Amino acid sequence: MKRTYLFLLFIAAFAAYVPAQNNAPAKPVAIRVGGGEFRADVDSRPRVVVPVAMVASSVFKNSAPFERTALELLNAKREERGLKPLSWNNKLLSVARLHSQNMAEYDFFSHKGIDGKYVSDRADSMNIGDWESIGENIAFNRGFDDPVAKAVKLWLSSPSHFNNIMNPMWKETAIGIAIREDGSYYFTQVFTR
Repeated sequence: MKRTYLFLLFIAAFAAYVPAQNNAPAKPVAIRVGGGEFRADVDSRPRVVVPVAMVASSVFKNSAPFERTALELLNAKREERGLKPLSWNNKLLSVARLHSQNMAEYDFFSHKGIDGKYVSDRADSMNIGDWESIGENIAFNRGFDDPVAKAVKLWLSSPSHFNNIMNPMWKETAIGIAIREDGSYYFTQVFTR
């Protein structure tokens, strides 16, 4: 309780310190707090962007076997169409997992993160390196015996997701999955060339 009070006191003090700007667009201010990043926009509420290692215990983190299974299923579909399989990229995995874990932790479902960033912004801020093109598929499900197969099926039955998966320009990918205690699965697939 004391930590929460101190953190709220810190937020209030920080918000009072940020100078108001005359009708100018809000300029985000970011500082590091305990390994996380605190963001405050002049005209909006503070937001906390949580690194992968700090995601709350309500999110199951050992999703590696599910992530690889999803890639195997998707690559099998690509090969059926005569396309080369996508290569796994661990740097992309960091971007994909972070987004899935943030969606699970903060209970939202969107390509736009709670920090206002999209996949290209996340890749740049995580120093992914040079990429010519980048894309993202996301999925959510709960209550299925095989949630990975269900997500893959949903992606393959959606024209825009299908086009991303079958696009021959993509060379590398990773799929990050976050699982909540209530059985909700959040999927993020990132593609690059």
